[in-house]
Amino acid sequence: MSEEGFKEPLLSEIDRLEQRFLVGRDGEVRLFHDRLCSNSGGIINLYGTGGVGKSYLLNEFRRISLCAGKKYLQIDCRALSRNPADFHYHLLRLVGDPALSTVQTNDIGHLTDSCVNAIRAYAGDEMPILVLDTFEAIGELEYWLREELLSRLMPDILVVVSGRFALQGVWIASPGWRQHITRMPLAELDFKAVGQYLERSGISIEGSLQHIWARTKGHPLTLSLLVATMLAGAESPTAFMDDKDVFPHVVANWLREAPDPEMRELVEAAAILREFNHELLNFVLEKRVTSEQFHRLITYSFVQRVERGWLLHDLLRDAVGIAFRRSSPDLHNRLWLRAVTYYTEKIKRSAKKGAAARENTEFRYYIANLFIPFMLYRQTITYHVEQLHPANWAEAEQYLEERLVTAKDRSAVFVDRKTNEQFTFVVTAKESLYTLKHIRLKELYEIDPSCIKLFRDEKGKIIGLMEFIPINERTMEYLMSRPISSSYFNQISEAERKALCVPGHTIAGYFVKTLDMYDLFDPGMMLATVSTFIHYLLTAGYVVATSISNPITDSFADSLGLEKTTIVHYDYDGQTPMPYRVLDTRGNKIMNYLNKMITSFGLSETKDEDKDEVKPKDRLSIREREVVNQLMKGRSNKEIANELFLSETTVKKHLTNIFDKLGVKNRAQLISLYKGD
Repeated sequence: MSEEGFKEPLLSEIDRLEQRFLVGRDGEVRLFHDRLCSNSGGIINLYGTGGVGKSYLLNEFRRISLCAGKKYLQIDCRALSRNPADFHYHLLRLVGDPALSTVQTNDIGHLTDSCVNAIRAYAGDEMPILVLDTFEAIGELEYWLREELLSRLMPDILVVVSGRFALQGVWIASPGWRQHITRMPLAELDFKAVGQYLERSGISIEGSLQHIWARTKGHPLTLSLLVATMLAGAESPTAFMDDKDVFPHVVANWLREAPDPEMRELVEAAAILREFNHELLNFVLEKRVTSEQFHRLITYSFVQRVERGWLLHDLLRDAVGIAFRRSSPDLHNRLWLRAVTYYTEKIKRSAKKGAAARENTEFRYYIANLFIPFMLYRQTITYHVEQLHPANWAEAEQYLEERLVTAKDRSAVFVDRKTNEQFTFVVTAKESLYTLKHIRLKELYEIDPSCIKLFRDEKGKIIGLMEFIPINERTMEYLMSRPISSSYFNQISEAERKALCVPGHTIAGYFVKTLDMYDLFDPGMMLATVSTFIHYLLTAGYVVATSISNPITDSFADSLGLEKTTIVHYDYDGQTPMPYRVLDTRGNKIMNYLNKMITSFGLSETKDEDKDEVKPKDRLSIREREVVNQLMKGRSNKEIANELFLSETTVKKHLTNIFDKLGVKNRAQLISLYKGD
């Protein structure tokens, strides 16, 4: 496409203002512009620290694409559940593909074909632009995305991979992929760009520029917030000169957007939540958040829209979350428990309908925080999970070699949740290598390449390795004949083994053979282990695991509901019995598991909606109850929509669900039922 191919776009006033305040990014904008002009596909890897302006620049890329008549698709990787099926359905929703209602399959090949066809059909004859934002959250989905989906689309698509870190591993090691990648590191603004920003903001730079430059160091988010407070007359640049870090001041001023206690309460609650919406806030706070309050909240400058709701900017979420937990630990814990209850009920309802619970990702986030308290203080710890394959094989072998020579005694402080007793224990270097001697990369890879997962830290270095062996007829012989797993699978009954021998293209569950890390007690490594392990627990239905017994692993397993069996093995040191633990959530057993989990948190089991004694209002969701309350006031669908910040179509859908749940045919019957309740 030539320069003449670009047209004056129909931009909103907000878009035009944002363009005016985009400074210091001329080179990045020019590169993207030139790629569209030349119809050059490939990958632009945009990366930089939090608040450096990645989202702002992506907005400009969107505007440029609009000018060029290109189809622009942006996906926030935080909204995905790390599997191809979820990516597929997410993509179909974005492109408005009618096949969404008919394609329901977990066949990876079919899903890949469907995604490729959807993108090509959506873009027509033009080159599509696919933006993958917050790429550090992509997890295990990265392998499929690269090897299956993008490999089919290259070089006829332009992909922008945006995240905190540069692409590493196979992306760079493979000459084939490396030639497609253009790196775009995003740094702080230079002195000249800061001056431009101040001028365009209407701030006299005389006497101010040096002060502001010294305090912000050109960090775009900090600069924009500081300028906003200055324009509001809240502060002058010299007010920050005595402090080493301007950001605490900026956060305080940022929160001036929510001056009254009620709105500050909503911000604090949102800081606990991974994502939030109106219904979730109502549930967590156990009171009605008015439509006006919710609208004010989501229009704050530090709130971002995502597909399923909204979230706070991660820097503010960290700051507010830390302060809230320290000042009001009991209230913080209570709101967190309410979030756990909310997603527990969501998963139960999904299970009753026989549907996959998309809420598993959210549930995993909250219960993972239970086991790693520091996560509530450092929510931006980053790790990356990828599947073993030929391109990273040498790195995996190097990791195993280094583990052998770097193993050392590790100590950790453990607090018993029941007694609050605190003590220190040690895992010796010898104990840490018990599982390592049983790792056979080639042997396991030949059985199922997906078995072995590698963990990378934010610098791209492999820090751990996990072996999750799928249980089916193809792997049963292996499981019955190899150390670590053989004792369990030979001692269960024939009937149990038969039930687990499902066809090889399906999975009855997983055997967790190895969880190995350089340092299992390092915060980032613990986060990687816990989050991934919980992901498999919630999605597999049947999990068997074994590990070295110590206070942390035992407490972790107990808290997750893995029951200790009487079957043991002696494969670690040849003399110490090590038990197996099992979690079975197949079918309706998920209900018992969820009830057990929330009971362990000190909560009551959620009510069974099918019991006759349940009152009508208890069968409805929070949002459905709000619709009914408005209906009881005699309001029309349009009035209800305006009050609850919904569309009329959504109100009609809620009413249909309400009628179905309560067995009524119209409003009159519903009102009569509620009055008699």
